Amino acid sequence: MDLAGDRPSWPIANPEEFRTALVRWIGENWDVQITVSEWWERLARNGFTAPTWPRAQGGLGATVAIQGIIEEELANIGAIAPPVMGLGIRMVGAAFRQFATPQQFAETIPRLLTGADEWTVLMTEPGSDDPAATTCVADFDWKYLTVNGTKTLSDFAATHAILLARSTAGSTGRDGLTWLIVELGYQPVDQPAGTVTFRGVRMLHERVLGTRDDGWVIAKTILPLNERTFVGRIRRGLIHIEGGAMAGNLQRLVGDVVAEERVRLASRASAPDGVDRRGTSL
Repeated sequence: MDLAGDRPSWPIANPEEFRTALVRWIGENWDVQITVSEWWERLARNGFTAPTWPRAQGGLGATVAIQGIIEEELANIGAIAPPVMGLGIRMVGAAFRQFATPQQFAETIPRLLTGADEWTVLMTEPGSDDPAATTCVADFDWKYLTVNGTKTLSDFAATHAILLARSTAGSTGRDGLTWLIVELGYQPVDQPAGTVTFRGVRMLHERVLGTRDDGWVIAKTILPLNERTFVGRIRRGLIHIEGGAMAGNLQRLVGDVVAEERVRLASRASAPDGVDRRGTSL
């Protein structure tokens, strides 16, 4: 996906004109015969995954009102939502947009916006909700860094993560912390405990996100976004499914996902009194 602006120009300054153009686009592009991956690619190519982001970063540079129109019109046809579940768009995207190098941004954001990778944030550790209590260690040598420690993991379908580690020996609290870009596919995951463990995982210095030993700058930037952001919310009527290879949704046909959702909704509607009828994501 081209983030340089090779996308249609949408009339975002005029909400009603935008809505009319969007409804036309949905009619031409919503197709139950394509894969989820292709549907997400179509959304991302037009800036619909994170429309409030600038065009140069894959969005439309639009207001939250325009984003609301996109969500509303997709929900009107019961469409599969953009890949905004979890912490990927909400927190990882914010961190990369502000602190990533151009190469890190180019390698990560297009795959995030199209759901090709599922991202999460490894900020805290078992028994603590305080990022400043981090004990996971990143030892640096002249070329590589080695990670050892255990982090709390909530998204077991995640393929990638940004990880907060202690990078200065003897440091405590908010000092001496560094964010790292990591792949999760080969790391030991303990689902009952909700943890992922890193044992001697070695990577190049290029996997540092932001400034080494100054990770609290990123932490205090993204922490408020976990609850307050508009992007990533769940809108009623949309079908929300997880991205990334581990979730197994990318190559599913859109029609199959929609049919499964209809069965689930019918089952909820016919559930006897006393049964929890709250929806779940696929």
